[in-house]
Amino acid sequence: MPTNHSRKQFSHGIHLSSSPGTHPDNTATGLAQTGSTERTAGEAECRRTMRDVLEARIIPRLLAVSREGADPDRLANAAITRAAEIEALARACARGDHTGALAVLDALQNEGLATEDALTELIAPAALWLGQAWEDDRMGFDAVTVGLTLLHELVHTLGYGNHGGPQGAGAVRRIMLASAPGSQHVLGLSIVSEFFSNAGWEVVLEISATPRELLQAVRDEWFEVIGLSVALDEQLRALPRLVADLRAASRNPGCAVLLGGPVFGLRPMDAAQFGAHAICLDARESVGLAQSLADPRH
Repeated sequence: MPTNHSRKQFSHGIHLSSSPGTHPDNTATGLAQTGSTERTAGEAECRRTMRDVLEARIIPRLLAVSREGADPDRLANAAITRAAEIEALARACARGDHTGALAVLDALQNEGLATEDALTELIAPAALWLGQAWEDDRMGFDAVTVGLTLLHELVHTLGYGNHGGPQGAGAVRRIMLASAPGSQHVLGLSIVSEFFSNAGWEVVLEISATPRELLQAVRDEWFEVIGLSVALDEQLRALPRLVADLRAASRNPGCAVLLGGPVFGLRPMDAAQFGAHAICLDARESVGLAQSLADPRH
């Protein structure tokens, strides 16, 4: 039966930069310089994290390859030879233009591009393009998030929806982190994923946009814990059904569900009302809580 562990902060809006404090000895100039320095450091850390997650988690996920990621030489060659098509696909995805994205893909396939080559020569480089556009301030993070989500949908369109991960329990514990359908927190989830990765967990960052894709992911692979981020109050109505379906579909019958995200900071809530095992509001404490949930004695 689900239990409600202490409600700890599991916020996906982690503040990587601090606001400058006030002190009577600080001049206005000093405060501005301090705040600017801290914001710059925080933004740099955000960008580093996103770049790392793109290369280590999202692109391998798009390609359904090993954790080490795609062949960097092949990605680099594709970025040169198909630069125009890659940018067109990335921009269409960032606009949420599913029809336009499919048009780019269909045009290349009509020219003879094999389906499997579309992953390595078009979709993965487009994901890198989006990450670089955000890093260079050419594109906002919301647009990049929409773009990555649409690229993920294209992978399913191409018939590569099954990830082929571990089918049973292993020596390394595994967690799937995902946003509840209707919200997209790639950066927040990527930050949380770093805590788990550093603690020795194998992390799958699932950017599926629909319940169907999330259910397929837990059918395909073994996870000790599923972590769901919920951002919007209106998503709570559908959450019990989603949690129940995920637990029923999970390849691991004992898989625990951990909830987090900004919505749970609005008012006190009990994990049991959603069919989950715990609510956590602090990413720094999420690993310990997940560890306790994954403990077979739990």
